[in-house]
Amino acid sequence: MATTTDTQNIEHVTLQAPDISCGHCVQTVQTALNNLDGVSNVLASAETKLIDLDFDSDVISLGKIEAILDEAGYPVKR
Repeated sequence: MATTTDTQNIEHVTLQAPDISCGHCVQTVQTALNNLDGVSNVLASAETKLIDLDFDSDVISLGKIEAILDEAGYPVKR
């Protein structure tokens, strides 16, 4: 009997993006990240200026996610 193993390497991260200031910003961030392969469960907040997300590090790097946010106008605070 063949078995399938789940080889995903899912990581959860919370990023601080100080430029998120309104509902439009939240929508832009969530859309940009939800369109990426390997990214899921994106939740952005204008109140806390935080982005919570899960990503498969075998598919996409955190650096790439941060670069996409920067390109969208929401750089991550380090």
